[in-house]
Amino acid sequence: MKKYIYLDLDGTITESAVAILSSAEYALKKLGIEDDDPEKKRAFIGPPLTVGFGELYGLSGEALEQAIRYYREYYVGGGYKNAPLYDGIEETLLSLKSKGCILMMVTSKPKYIAEMVAAHHRMERYLSAVIGPVEEKTKAGKEDLIEEAAKETIRILGDDSLTVSDIYRDAVMIGDRRYDIEAAKNLGLLAIGALYGYGTREELELAGADYIAETPADIEAWI
Repeated sequence: MKKYIYLDLDGTITESAVAILSSAEYALKKLGIEDDDPEKKRAFIGPPLTVGFGELYGLSGEALEQAIRYYREYYVGGGYKNAPLYDGIEETLLSLKSKGCILMMVTSKPKYIAEMVAAHHRMERYLSAVIGPVEEKTKAGKEDLIEEAAKETIRILGDDSLTVSDIYRDAVMIGDRRYDIEAAKNLGLLAIGALYGYGTREELELAGADYIAETPADIEAWI
């Protein structure tokens, strides 16, 4: 059984499509951009906003920065509340904690926003830490955030003899998009794909997921 459980937020803990897409649509409309492409909108969920607005909508420079400001204006203003917990995820995480696992959220969302979502759902009941970037990430990879989570795990354990590599051997990363899975595999962690989220089975398998969880309950079974 893995001891250290790292979980993505959007599409893994929370069903956040409405919150994300409504915030993105608000930002695009403020910039005068209309787009009804459902596939493009689906791809927006997962990577950092710099990647979503930059690669999907071709924004850069001041336009990109303004899009992110508009997005945050809507999201922080209350949009984040339109992201309920997935059915069964809370029970699964509470059960894992009761068995002695250390659980952390590892998300590309800026830390202060991730903490806002965590507080809204009272996630302190099962999460030991919320790991997220201080500033907006410019790349989709999560390796740096997983490394930060491993270091925080060592701090919580209070054992300076442990290394990040030691933690990786007993850790698992759970996420619904390839960015989560690829980062975990690049670092040597077990990776579980959350198929109930926004990625497809093909995407998760191609990224190298060791297991596929069709429901939140499957996470505990695999761990």
